Amino acid sequence: MLNDTLPKYFDPRKYASHESALDGCLPLNQFKELCAILASDEGNAFIHLDFRVDEDRRYIATGSLTAQVQVVCQRCMGAVPYDLALDLSLGFVYDEDHAKNLPSHYDPVVMTDGEVILADMVEQEIILALPIVAYHEESGCNPTAVKYASSTDDAPDDEKPNPFSILAQLKAK
Repeated sequence: MLNDTLPKYFDPRKYASHESALDGCLPLNQFKELCAILASDEGNAFIHLDFRVDEDRRYIATGSLTAQVQVVCQRCMGAVPYDLALDLSLGFVYDEDHAKNLPSHYDPVVMTDGEVILADMVEQEIILALPIVAYHEESGCNPTAVKYASSTDDAPDDEKPNPFSILAQLKAK
């Protein structure tokens, strides 16, 4: 399919029966859960899926998903570009019980009334592939840009109050 004609919903059974392919891109800004995690919602996710019925009569799709996302650096809280390149091997099932019976090399995708919402499926795959913690390279990060200051940090060391001064007063009594 062409990039501008990606379906919102698709029936994996029909695609697999006809051994169809799905090609296109989805803008990252349409993924609400993903955008809440990312530093920026700019960019696109490119997806390619080849559907077929395997020898055990399962509806499967193999393909790839690529995107460049902006994750948050945990040192400076700035945006870090991160390239995603996923190989997909999906098995479409009717419910969670059927998902348990899939071989481990297939990621289960549960169909709702025989259909799958393409954007939800792509969004979940991207979220699962994001790094838990992201950092800039040492040379590209400016951790001093974010300061965690308190009112006592501004005072010179000789003017800071002694936390044990109350004990000294009690001892003098």
